[in-house]
Amino acid sequence: MRTTLILCLFALGCGDDGGGSNPDASTAPAMITVSGTATKREGTSSNPAAGVVVNGYKNSDPNTSLVMATTDAAGMYSLVIPTGGVALDGYLKATLTGFLDTYLYPPKPLDADFASASLNMVNQSTLDLLSGTLCGMAQDGAKGLVAVLVVDANFMPVAGATISSTPTAAKYCYNMGGFPNKNATMTDTDGIAYMINLAPGDVTVNASKSGSTFLSHKVNARAGTLTTTPIAP
Repeated sequence: MRTTLILCLFALGCGDDGGGSNPDASTAPAMITVSGTATKREGTSSNPAAGVVVNGYKNSDPNTSLVMATTDAAGMYSLVIPTGGVALDGYLKATLTGFLDTYLYPPKPLDADFASASLNMVNQSTLDLLSGTLCGMAQDGAKGLVAVLVVDANFMPVAGATISSTPTAAKYCYNMGGFPNKNATMTDTDGIAYMINLAPGDVTVNASKSGSTFLSHKVNARAGTLTTTPIAP
């Protein structure tokens, strides 16, 4: 079950630096490289995902791909993205036949190379298991689902946090013991949580925990897809 339900559902990885170390977050090198590995999650299996098409977009122009790559036999890909000298405010879209389109939003604009951008491709039956069976609310195909990873300043998972969104989701669900649990009320040690049945469109995501401060940011919750994003200080 832990393999099935993706201990790390996030293309900005578990336990890495979150991408970007430029002290001036408004600027960036002329080109940045984003790379990682795509994995197929089907039932109880987890395998490298070859042939995933990965496109990078700016939030300001969601109809024009900046760059595209296709994963190799080991599921690996690399994107060299032009920035114009400005931190890249955008996202990745990953597509593979038989799997839900997966979108990745970073917690802030990228201002440096990022080499741990893992992509997890989930099929419909796995999503149904996650939402309807384990979280206790079936995902409506006409609405959006956002999976989040709450992290600290070192990009390590945060336990004991609660998530929120504007607009609100029909249900917020959290992992417990490595997989979603409909009775959990805060993040476990893996920091993973889910926003189920969001109205399609822009969503502002945030997290809270006593003694901690997290920055909100926007993602687009598209119907019938999986959106992933970290929430960071």
